[in-house]
Amino acid sequence: MIHLILVLVDSSPISEQALIEAINIGRIYRSKITCVHPIPRHDELLLKVGHDIIKRAEEIVRSTGLEFEWRIVEDQPGPAMVKVASRLKADLAVVGSLGEQGIARHLLPSIAEHVVKNAPCDVLVVKRDRPVF
Repeated sequence: MIHLILVLVDSSPISEQALIEAINIGRIYRSKITCVHPIPRHDELLLKVGHDIIKRAEEIVRSTGLEFEWRIVEDQPGPAMVKVASRLKADLAVVGSLGEQGIARHLLPSIAEHVVKNAPCDVLVVKRDRPVF
């Protein structure tokens, strides 16, 4: 059973796609969806933006009838997901990936790769570049 699904959310289209995939799985298992929005440091503007992103995610999830909760975590995205997954004993973590290739893959730290390697639960990596909405 998949009781708790974590989703990394930000303002990107791939993040929205990851949320949709989490909802699709959540509907099958009647899972709770917990959205995690990381911020690099405590900053009022970042918190406001984070709350706006979470509010949009909440509207989407609640419209499907699934239970929803959220976490804004002061950390980098990958470590934030791993911390919350450990703390809440998540069954599944869902993250979007831009699918960096070539030199960008070596220069930019991959959030998805960090979560796959370190999360204590299964991880679904969503790799799509088509807009959801």
